Amino acid sequence: MRALAVVLALAVVLALALAALGWQSWRLNNASHTIETQGAALKSKTQELTKKNSQLIGLSILTETNSREQTRLYAAAEQTTALLRSRQRRIEELKRENEDLRRWADTPLPADIIRLRERPALAGGAAYREWLSQSDAVPPGKVSAEQ
Repeated sequence: MRALAVVLALAVVLALALAALGWQSWRLNNASHTIETQGAALKSKTQELTKKNSQLIGLSILTETNSREQTRLYAAAEQTTALLRSRQRRIEELKRENEDLRRWADTPLPADIIRLRERPALAGGAAYREWLSQSDAVPPGKVSAEQ
C-alpha cells in the first residue's frame, strides 16, 4: 500500500511536472510569437523611419537650395536696381548737358507707343498669362496707299 502511495505520489508529481512543462512550453511559444510579431513591427517601423529620414534630408536640401537661390535673386535684384539708378542718373546728367537730348526726352510719345506700354494691374503669373492671351499684343496697323 505504501508502494502504491509512493507510485501514486510520483505519478501526481510527474503529472504536475508535465503540466508545468506544458504550460511553460505554451508560454515560451507565446513569447516567441510575440517576439516575432514585435520584430516584424520593429522592422516595418525602421523602414518607415528610414523613409521619413530620407524625406527630411531631401526637404532640408531643398530648403537650403531655395534659400541660396532667394539670396542670389535678391542680390541680382539689388544689382539691377543699382544699375537702373546709375543709368537714370546718367540720363539726367546728359539731359542737363545736351539741349537736343533734353528736347527729345521732353517730347511726348505717340499714342500708339503709350498704349503699348499700358498694362492693367495684375496679381500673379496666371493673371498675366490670361491678360496676354486675351489681349491683342499689337493691333493691325494702318496700311497706306504707298505700300
